[in-house]
Amino acid sequence: MAPCGGASQLFDVAQMAERSPPVDPELAELLREEFRVEREETLLGPESPEGRALAAAVGANVRRLRNERGIPLGRLAERVQIRADLLARLEEGAAVPSLRAIWHLATGLEVPFGTLLADTFLARGGDPDFRLQGADRGRVIASASGLFRSRVLFREGDPRTPEVYELSLAPGCREDAAAHADDVYEHITVIRGRLEIEIGSRCADLGPGDSLFFRAAAPHSYRNSGTDETRALLVMTYAAP
Repeated sequence: MAPCGGASQLFDVAQMAERSPPVDPELAELLREEFRVEREETLLGPESPEGRALAAAVGANVRRLRNERGIPLGRLAERVQIRADLLARLEEGAAVPSLRAIWHLATGLEVPFGTLLADTFLARGGDPDFRLQGADRGRVIASASGLFRSRVLFREGDPRTPEVYELSLAPGCREDAAAHADDVYEHITVIRGRLEIEIGSRCADLGPGDSLFFRAAAPHSYRNSGTDETRALLVMTYAAP
């Protein structure tokens, strides 16, 4: 999901040396260019043992899944709005994606998020059948402004576990999400605060204890219109439509 305020990153990454300017000065083109640059920047990884190990495993998973589905590199690049040469670097293990970039790639490949993290260090460590995660642990997908935060509450890369996230939206934060694959569903329960969810012509205003289940195959949005922080739990499931 695209957080309020800009890109999030799993590691500290180097900035791009050059950015292609928008071709069209219209606002829509400017926004498209901003999103493209944001996604490309998440594919510039650091030189660290963990970064290189993650790059190799995720790159191999992306290449395998793309080939299994018969998707040309250029077509996947169009789907996720990342240049084909950067995707090629990722498949070679030369670029480290952030969790946010992995979300885009999973959507483009129409696979669960955790599938791309199989065989990575994120999927290993500890007893997989009895795993305690403290309130101060869990990787966070956060906006640059800090208005939106999504904390991962599941063992990444373990195909047995449901995808569970703790969402935090600051007052006034709006989260716009692109359409997922047809078999992706979201189940959201508000813990505190208020959360407005729009999908197509439908809208739901949730308060503490309220839940909403919906197919996420269309663009949708989340908004905290209150004066206090909103906290919610999101469960992503994948099933035949």
